[in-house]
Amino acid sequence: MLAQRSPRTAVSLVAALALLVLGAGASTPARAGGAHAIEIADFAFAPATLTIAVGDSVTWTNADAVVHTATSTSGAFDSGDLATGESYTLTFSAPGTYAYLCTPHPTMTGRIVVEPAPATAAPSAGGGLPNVAVPAPGASARTPAAIVLLLMLGLGLGVAGWRRGQAR
Repeated sequence: MLAQRSPRTAVSLVAALALLVLGAGASTPARAGGAHAIEIADFAFAPATLTIAVGDSVTWTNADAVVHTATSTSGAFDSGDLATGESYTLTFSAPGTYAYLCTPHPTMTGRIVVEPAPATAAPSAGGGLPNVAVPAPGASARTPAAIVLLLMLGLGLGVAGWRRGQAR
């Protein structure tokens, strides 16, 4: 019972509750920078099509007994010859679809689909409208006002309980 506790205990309990409310359902946004692998084996790229985000890197590794390349059909990149066990890594910094092939074996083809990074709110430079993030549908909108309201409610309950305890 909150009314039987001291004001300090009540405030501590409400503060802990507010932290739980803030943290419940919170998630870390996905960030670019992931690492992906493509194996070159049996005269094929596996996977043949790979979808990644801007900022992700792809490593091609030759597991065949012959030399292969990962060469963009548009000239965007070229691994050069990769002997057995050698790798080539590339970080993709622009969205788009990147078709590639193996130069010595042009029937070996692959494709990297680079999707734009998720939009993030930029810091406000002052003036104009504030930069306010809108929660995704179904996401909980935990605003500072709601937290303050919870803290005020808890403080009010704590003080009321303390006063009742003093009157006894």
